[in-house]
Amino acid sequence: MRIIAIVNNKGGVGKTTTSRILAEYFSIVKKERVLALDMDPQANFSNRYLKMEIDPYQQEGRIPPLHPSYDSSAPEDKDWDGRSSIAGIFFGEMVFPYSTYINTLEVAPSHSSKLLLAEAVTRDEVVQKVYDQLSKFLSLDDVRHSYDKIIIDTPPSKGPVTISVVRAATDLLIPSIMEPQPIEGIYGMIHLWKAETLRRPDHHPLNLIGVLPNSFDRRGIIHKDHLDSLKREMPDYVLESKIGRRLIYAEADADGAVPPSIFMYPDKNPAKQEVLSACMEIEERMNVYVN
Repeated sequence: MRIIAIVNNKGGVGKTTTSRILAEYFSIVKKERVLALDMDPQANFSNRYLKMEIDPYQQEGRIPPLHPSYDSSAPEDKDWDGRSSIAGIFFGEMVFPYSTYINTLEVAPSHSSKLLLAEAVTRDEVVQKVYDQLSKFLSLDDVRHSYDKIIIDTPPSKGPVTISVVRAATDLLIPSIMEPQPIEGIYGMIHLWKAETLRRPDHHPLNLIGVLPNSFDRRGIIHKDHLDSLKREMPDYVLESKIGRRLIYAEADADGAVPPSIFMYPDKNPAKQEVLSACMEIEERMNVYVN
């Protein structure tokens, strides 16, 4: 089972779009069993597949809908509020993934206020427990035997929740816009990767897939110049593929989008060709490092 974390401590760089693309590539195109985890309190990834509800404890936050398996009259559900999220791992709660419109894709959604609480812990002994919880969850037999790929969308930070993701991951992918502030986030994530690599035993490496240029503007020179500079500085880390700045990606995220996935567009569609090329390169880079 491969655990792919989409990371960058800067916001607005396309982590959620990249997570969605990879989750749908492996589930729709590759026919693999995929579990997508939304570790970002903003819950945008969750909202792509579920009708998230307003979080009463967090302004502009979201909570999952009632789980389809919940039965308020059932004795076994009497101590459960019927909502399940990946944030539950930090509070000793069971996690029950939700199905999606894709048969082979399930989602463990965000819970805004709970994730913010986990992110805000400061006591050292509590922080250490947060770091370990995702690894423990993903090492459960039920999880390891149920899925081929885990795709994780992360918050724009290097806090406890992101570190818990990095500790659990087998692979890291860093999407970034080719502009100064997002590029700063690349360096922060590579530093985190190197620190995690030093912490791990040799038999359990953390593969850095690389940097995926995102929302790339091919018409101007600013993005191209920054990309060329980044390739000169870290030639082994920058992918050849690029995800362009296209309206179609936003349209695919809209409620009621038809078709609901970029991978359901005709094969000749330029955006579909673009994301297929990127996903194939990502998969190729993963296959070089088979854990």
